[in-house]
Amino acid sequence: MSSIFSRHPEPGDTVRLTSDVRTGLLSAPAPAGSLGVVTAIEGGRVRVEVDGGMSGATTVSARLRDCRVIERGTGIERFRRRMRHRAAVRLGALILLALPLVQFVWGWWSAVGSLDGLLEHLPIALLESAADLLLLALGDPVRAALTVALGSLTWWLAFGPGRRG
Repeated sequence: MSSIFSRHPEPGDTVRLTSDVRTGLLSAPAPAGSLGVVTAIEGGRVRVEVDGGMSGATTVSARLRDCRVIERGTGIERFRRRMRHRAAVRLGALILLALPLVQFVWGWWSAVGSLDGLLEHLPIALLESAADLLLLALGDPVRAALTVALGSLTWWLAFGPGRRG
């Protein structure tokens, strides 16, 4: 067990990647800011199991300087359990975000009897929804603010806070 003041990660530590780390020859790199758990140390590199979002965990080999220790002694199983819970929350948030689109497609199909013309009417429906939100903001600003806040929170849960810089 290393000191809490040690700069180098140990197996079982939760780390945040400080730069993009390649995951393979043809796959996209694990972005800077990704959370992971150290599974092994190999010379000057660490093997990190990184949260890959909806695609599950990805194992990368990163340099020591590309990892910043967030929490010492988390444990690999605890990290994996936390990632499974996050995946369930992300799936629920994605379903919640997709529900209005599914409702629109279902309403279109039941009214028209086919999906002909659906793609042409989706942008119109999007503009009408934006106008409805603007009218809601003018008529009931508290409800509109809650709608936007809950939608933003759901988006953040599903896709993360986004990258800055």
